[in-house]
Amino acid sequence: MDKQRNDGALVVQRGQVIFLGAMPAEQLTRHARVDVFDPHRKTGYQRERVEARVRSASNYYEDGGRFPNPILANVRADDVDQIEVAPADRDAYAEAIETDGDWIGAGSLHVPAEVPLWIYDGQHREGGIEDLLERVSGFESFPVPLAITVGLSVDEEMTEFYEVNTNAKSVKTDLAWELLRKRAASDPELARLLDERGQDWILRGQEVVAKLQEMGGPWKGSIQLPNQKKVKSDRLTIPQAQFIRSLKPVLEMPVLAKGAAGTIAAIVDAYWKAIARVLPEPFARENSPKDFVIQKGPGAIALHRVLPQVIEVMRARGNGLADVDSYVDIMKELPNLSGQITREDGSVETVTGSAFWRSGPDGIASGFTGDAGRKRLGVMIQALLPRPSMDIQL
Repeated sequence: MDKQRNDGALVVQRGQVIFLGAMPAEQLTRHARVDVFDPHRKTGYQRERVEARVRSASNYYEDGGRFPNPILANVRADDVDQIEVAPADRDAYAEAIETDGDWIGAGSLHVPAEVPLWIYDGQHREGGIEDLLERVSGFESFPVPLAITVGLSVDEEMTEFYEVNTNAKSVKTDLAWELLRKRAASDPELARLLDERGQDWILRGQEVVAKLQEMGGPWKGSIQLPNQKKVKSDRLTIPQAQFIRSLKPVLEMPVLAKGAAGTIAAIVDAYWKAIARVLPEPFARENSPKDFVIQKGPGAIALHRVLPQVIEVMRARGNGLADVDSYVDIMKELPNLSGQITREDGSVETVTGSAFWRSGPDGIASGFTGDAGRKRLGVMIQALLPRPSMDIQL
C-alpha cells in the first residue's frame, strides 16, 4: 500500500466525486497511466506521446517553471473499492452523493500503489515530470496539482477527454506571444533563456511590428494585432504571429541578429516601399489589399524569405539598407513573375504583373499553399534577383 495521504478539497458535482489537491512528483509517476489508442485492437482513446513536448515541459520545470494548472485524472469505477476517500463532513458528503447533489469541503484521498490514475488531460506535463525525475535529483517531492474524478467508467473518462480537447481552446499564438513579450520585459532571466534557446526572434519581431506601424508605410494598418477584430472594410491582411514568423529569416541574419527593432523595421519598410513602387496596384489606396495575396501569408513569407539575399546584394553594392531606390533597382524584375491558369472554357492564359498576386482563381500566387508551396514561390522570386556574388568587390 502507498502510505502517502493526499489532503485537499473534495467536491461533489451532481453526485460525482472530484478530489482537488496535489501529489509529490514521485508518487504521481508511480500511479500515472495513459490509455493510448491502439489502431489494431481499437482500444484506448488518446494520441501517442510526443517526446518533443515532453522534453519541452521537462526543461521548463527544470529551469524554474511553475505548474499551476492541474492534471486531470480518473480512478476508474473498477478500482473505487480499493481507494479511501475521507471527507471532513461525512454526512453531508454522503447525502450529496446519494441525492446527486452538490457539496464542497475538505478531505483526503488514499490511493494504493497498485491503483492507476488514468490521465485524460496533461499526459505531456506528466511525461515532463517523469523525464525530470530520471535526470535531476531532488525533484521527487515537487507538488503536482491534480483534479481526480472518482469512479468514472472508461467511456465517461473518454467523454471528459473529448470535451477538454474540443471545447477548451488554446490561447492564440499572437496573444501568447504578446504575453510572452510582457513577461520578458519584466523578467531578464526569461529574456536570457529565450535568447539561449534561439527564440528571442519572437520578442524582437513584435518590436519590429510596432515600429512598422509607426512608420506609415505599406504595412501600416495591415497587420492584425492580438484580439483585433476584422471587419469587411478594414485593410487587415495577415495576423501578427504569421507576419512575425515570416520575418524569422531576416531577424536571424547574422548582420541583424542584434539589430535594434527600429533599424530592422526601417529596412523592412524600405523594402516593401520598393515592392509597392514596382507593383503599385495591390498597394493603391483605392484598392483593397485583401484582393491580392502579396500582403497575405504567401506573399509575406515568400518575399521575406528572399529579403536576406536582397540585403546581401545591397551590402555588396555599398548601398544603404534603407535606400528605397536601391531596393527598386534590385526588385525591378518582380513584375515578370508569371504563371498559367486554365479558364472554364478550356483556354490557357498567362498571368503576370499585379495579376499574378490576385486572390482566388484569377491569380497565381494564392495557389502556393503550405510551407513547400511558399518556399517554391520564394525560389521563383530569387531567380529574378541579382546574386550577392555578382557585386562583390575585391
